[in-house]
Amino acid sequence: MRVLLQTESFYSLSTDHTRTLLFASLILFILGSCATQEPIPAPIVEPAPVITSQDEKLRKEIAHLKKLLAEKDQLIKNQQIRQQNQARALQEVNKEATRAQVKLHRLATKPSTASAIAETEVALEHLKQVKIPVSDQILLTQAQQLTETASALFSKDQYASAMNYVAQAKHLIELITNPNRKKESNDNGMLLEFHTPIKLHTKANVNLRNAPNTQSKIISTLKRSTAVTANASQGTWLRVQVDQKQGWILNTGLEAEKN
Repeated sequence: MRVLLQTESFYSLSTDHTRTLLFASLILFILGSCATQEPIPAPIVEPAPVITSQDEKLRKEIAHLKKLLAEKDQLIKNQQIRQQNQARALQEVNKEATRAQVKLHRLATKPSTASAIAETEVALEHLKQVKIPVSDQILLTQAQQLTETASALFSKDQYASAMNYVAQAKHLIELITNPNRKKESNDNGMLLEFHTPIKLHTKANVNLRNAPNTQSKIISTLKRSTAVTANASQGTWLRVQVDQKQGWILNTGLEAEKN
């Protein structure tokens, strides 16, 4: 009996001790888990950007540049539209000139051509009797050569071609006799191509330039009595060919050959 009580007492103590140990182990496990768990980082809050006066200035400058680019693009578009309109207008003028030329060819007959040549020859004879400037003498020489060519074509029954040359000669005569028409031609800088080159020579030492103005580059200096061939005029300038060079000379520095 005594032994049994001691055994039960021992068993009771052993059970309580085991429970205590288990409870302590559980606490230690929980504490260890809490000690090894990584801490959760706090969220990072970025500060709102601060707009400085320099940033505002740059923003306004960028907006201004964008506006300038847009205006420049619009100007380019307007210029392209104007160029297209001018090209169409030029095409219409060329078409009108072609139609006039066709009409001239259709209307050209032997009596009308003979009458036009005779009228032009009378006008030329009248101009030869009056004193005209050197520049007009060069135009007169060109008109005379055009009329002679028209007469040669008339003799071959090529009336349309003859009327074409007569029309060019009449245009030159009008430039000589009509000061307003000549001034208008000079102001517009109209280039007049000579269908028949004119033999001329220099009256003194003159500069041969690459464009019809006194600011253009000098190609060379021609000595007095140098023979040249004029093939076009623009205002008071003549485009001449000398040797292998072509350039522009003021008409006051040139005169026609005496023959």
